[in-house]
Amino acid sequence: MPAPEMLPSLPPASLGARPAPFAPEPTNRLTYDDEVFLRSATVIGVPVVGQTAWRFPTEIPVEAVQDLVDELAKGPLNRLVVRPTVVGARSRWVPAKTAEPVRLHPDRIKPDQVVGWLDSTADEVPFDPVKGPLWAFFMSHTTDGGTVVAYNASHIVCDGGMKLGAVIAAVRRQHLPRLPASEAEPEVTRKDDWRDARTMARAAVRGLREARKAGKLPVLEAQSSEKRPLPDPRADDDVVHEVAFAGADCPVEEWNAAAERARGTSNALQVAISVEVLLEAGIVRPGEPVKMSLPVSLRGEGDLRSNATSGVSIAVETELRDGVGRVTDLAHIRERSKREFSALFKGTRPDPIAHIAPLAQMIPDKLAKPLLKGVVTPLGLASNLGRPDPDFVAPFGVAADSIVFRALALGATRGELRRMRGGVTSWWCEVGDTGRSGARDGGVCSFGVRALDPDAVPDSERLKEIVTTVYGRWGLVPTFW
Repeated sequence: MPAPEMLPSLPPASLGARPAPFAPEPTNRLTYDDEVFLRSATVIGVPVVGQTAWRFPTEIPVEAVQDLVDELAKGPLNRLVVRPTVVGARSRWVPAKTAEPVRLHPDRIKPDQVVGWLDSTADEVPFDPVKGPLWAFFMSHTTDGGTVVAYNASHIVCDGGMKLGAVIAAVRRQHLPRLPASEAEPEVTRKDDWRDARTMARAAVRGLREARKAGKLPVLEAQSSEKRPLPDPRADDDVVHEVAFAGADCPVEEWNAAAERARGTSNALQVAISVEVLLEAGIVRPGEPVKMSLPVSLRGEGDLRSNATSGVSIAVETELRDGVGRVTDLAHIRERSKREFSALFKGTRPDPIAHIAPLAQMIPDKLAKPLLKGVVTPLGLASNLGRPDPDFVAPFGVAADSIVFRALALGATRGELRRMRGGVTSWWCEVGDTGRSGARDGGVCSFGVRALDPDAVPDSERLKEIVTTVYGRWGLVPTFW
């Protein structure tokens, strides 16, 4: 089973499918991807929460945010998990009866306190997949007359496509089904769980046969988490680590100009900058390729799955130029990405994990726990959202100045992060013309990045220094959240 961040929070908008309209799905059982994040919370003990934060230039009334919460509560996000009564059967979804009201911070916060406040929201409402809740909204007014709204949701209940689609539908007052199956269907019994276990067993047998036929994925000749040595135990391994984060804005026109100068696109530049952050932090070596994971949404028309994200990996070439590790040519990133995504959508890319998913999902938690000790987090992962739908940018009638996305691995210790051997995870999106950060016609783009190596990048201030240095090499100047 992949590490918690193997299946990221945000689907790329330009490389993959955009969030689509929803219709009921044929089953209320959790998918394998849902199970990955359920076990991350219940077996590994590290819940993964996706956080979206809007920064608005004006004061948004709390009633407007509560209206959105009330609409979302009528839709597909208001689910809870029921664990199976039979080994081998899948957990299932049931409707939640209530939703958390929006929580307004009692005091205005300064603009430079926003990220600290966003961090604090993760502790306000503990998410429980069985008892609930699995999502919540928070807001705070700022001393400069603005508003910040945070939308936290457990990755168990939604990936980026579901999250965005549910919000857009709520803004438009489009009523989506609350659950994958009708609430009027008969109560699930132990007999139903036995039937599901037999179905899964047959699927597992077929999957093993198909996995043998599919063969192994080609091995990338590149630096990766798997190739990093396991660390020796340290005295502070049990200390919970606050993972470094930086949210950087800059004018979209300047970002695009930097990409064009290097024969690339905005997507390719995000990948390159993510790799250069790894280089500047000393996590990878210059002159050797680096493995980058690129997620893509598989969410289609009428798709109510909580998680419908896949991805590919490419090797990004690096070089030592003037004593500095760089990624100077974006063309190869663009070409390799397109080739791998094309193979994924055509079904010509071997995917043995997909075939053994039924077997992996059948394994009881007690047996899964020792198997999950060796999971690793990607050395580099880049999720590109592109330009979100206007109703997502302005869910309360006022367009956001900036939107930042990130995934939070709650309660992860330094020892766990060291053993997972991850590097950086980044998100990118574009917001229309806001007048902030010197942006003119092209608007602002937001680059959010988390550094998962507690030793190479011990805190957010160090990460901001790294991002500033890397941006400077591309002719960019970041404005940090």
